[in-house]
Amino acid sequence: MSPLDSLTPAERARQLANPDGAIGLAIAAYLNDNNKTGNAATVALLAIQPGNAVLEIGFGNGRTAAEVLRQADGVRYTGIDHSATMVAEASRFNADMADRASFHLAAADRMPFTGASFDRVFSIGVIHFWTDPVASLKEVRRVMRPGATMIMGCLSPRGASGIHQPAFGFHLRDPETWEALTRAAGFTQARAEERPIDHTAPDGSLSRRYLIRLTGSA
Repeated sequence: MSPLDSLTPAERARQLANPDGAIGLAIAAYLNDNNKTGNAATVALLAIQPGNAVLEIGFGNGRTAAEVLRQADGVRYTGIDHSATMVAEASRFNADMADRASFHLAAADRMPFTGASFDRVFSIGVIHFWTDPVASLKEVRRVMRPGATMIMGCLSPRGASGIHQPAFGFHLRDPETWEALTRAAGFTQARAEERPIDHTAPDGSLSRRYLIRLTGSA
């Protein structure tokens, strides 16, 4: 049983967007169990090189940090999340990597970093919550070094469920719209593609999801 099952649609959407308190911790753990294979695949696609500085936007409970650091020698991980519960949990869980990983309470459209700080930027299941994606993408581009790469994964409008609508904070966009928004933010290259994913939940049930993978170069 998912910890989401006991919530109303509005509560479920709010916790997915900004996990909070004990229920937020349970939901983050559930999502990590559901998505860890896909998360690892996204990290692999970043092609992280030795010495890279990597930024994750919306790190949840912080379980992806170790996967990032395993990719190459001398990698530095930085994460931002707008949930204080998640910042505390990620910092606690990764305390033994504090010299290589840091977690910050911040939003994507106002990041506390100087320009040209990161070689790789990624996000999983976050950008479909952005109400002003161009503003956030401009900020992402600002903190990226020349030639840096970003990869963002989000829900596709295809197959969206009942809560995946603006009234609940979800702003699902098709690949063409995401490409146009990324170019409007000043990225020199942008590509978005829809990918069907056959998903096995922890209870063994099977479903098909449709995700969008957005890539861009500064």
